[in-house]
Amino acid sequence: MSALAELIATLRILRGPDGCPWDRKQTLADWCRYLLDETYEFQDVVAQPESEAAADELGDVLFVALSCALWLEEHGHPGLEAAATRARDKIVRRHPHVFGDRTARTAEEGLQHWRAAKVAEARARGEADPPFLGTLPRSMPSLRRALAVQRRVAEVGFEWETAAQVWAKVLEEGRELHDVLPLDDHARLEDELGDLLFSLVNLSRFLAVDPESALGGTIAKFTTRFAHVERELRARGRSLHEASLVEMDALWEEAKGAPPPPA
Repeated sequence: MSALAELIATLRILRGPDGCPWDRKQTLADWCRYLLDETYEFQDVVAQPESEAAADELGDVLFVALSCALWLEEHGHPGLEAAATRARDKIVRRHPHVFGDRTARTAEEGLQHWRAAKVAEARARGEADPPFLGTLPRSMPSLRRALAVQRRVAEVGFEWETAAQVWAKVLEEGRELHDVLPLDDHARLEDELGDLLFSLVNLSRFLAVDPESALGGTIAKFTTRFAHVERELRARGRSLHEASLVEMDALWEEAKGAPPPPA
């Protein structure tokens, strides 16, 4: 028996009558949430070239994905075999340049075949062609979705010409946000802040900087510096709640020049 077959058999026992009550209690929504969590953990380890934990974290992703499939099976929906069959068939249909008579000399041509196959599938089901941006997952994190939207519309030429133009748009949106700050209008503030964030994502795309990676790096830097503040206060017998803003700010400035703590 292959390792994959053994894992599936183990999960069936785990979810059976004599298995784990916690696993049996989880809903499909629970498993979907765990799948996102485990995917983020896998992404963290593969971002570290020296890490040896990739296989372990990928195993966690596989465990949760299979649990989703088994939950569907147990509740009368097409389950694991159906999911595998449909995945294989979809891959073949959407790669006619590999499994059919089409050709693709570039990655972009391959992507065009994939998208054309998706449209053909929808038409075969009697569905109208979806809106150009209608296939992007609504549950995708907003920062990542903003980037996906901008990349898609750029494909059809709905695009700024230079980074300088995008920067001008960022400044314009910043001024509009500034103008509504004095107003007691939460909806306007949310709307203008959203416009500014969207423009910043667009600027990052023009600069060939992944906004998720850039923001993640800033969060990590902030976390490291704040840990220095907390560590120094603790060394002085004080807690964060006892310290004044002046004390914390001084330690923050100190953290900017402090070497990173030992791993």
